[in-house]
Amino acid sequence: MTVAAFPSIEPSSRSWTPGSQPVQSFTALSGYEARVLLGPNPIGASLQLGFQNLTESLFLQITSHYATAQGTYEIFDLPADVFAGMTSYSGVTPSGYKWRYAGPPAINWVAPGIGNASVSLVAVSS
Repeated sequence: MTVAAFPSIEPSSRSWTPGSQPVQSFTALSGYEARVLLGPNPIGASLQLGFQNLTESLFLQITSHYATAQGTYEIFDLPADVFAGMTSYSGVTPSGYKWRYAGPPAINWVAPGIGNASVSLVAVSS
């Protein structure tokens, strides 16, 4: 099942790690290695989003979305705002992929009603 897209909030920072091809290696006692490609699409891509000086209402949108996604269970799309400033982000979110949370968002309060948030996401084939 897919839930509503991640909130349309422009992050202060992004860090993307591309996935790798699913390969299984088998090594015989003789030292011969056989490698088997288990699928055509890379797996394990991740995206870390940092949000600086968010108002309470904005980071509550993130935590509410996490709750709606049932934590790391449901998958969702990312809005274009998440990729603001990039001329093309098709390589970050290839066709047929959606995102899920890798863990709960982290909120760091910096002043009353103001906080920093970090969100870790994992790409999954839909």
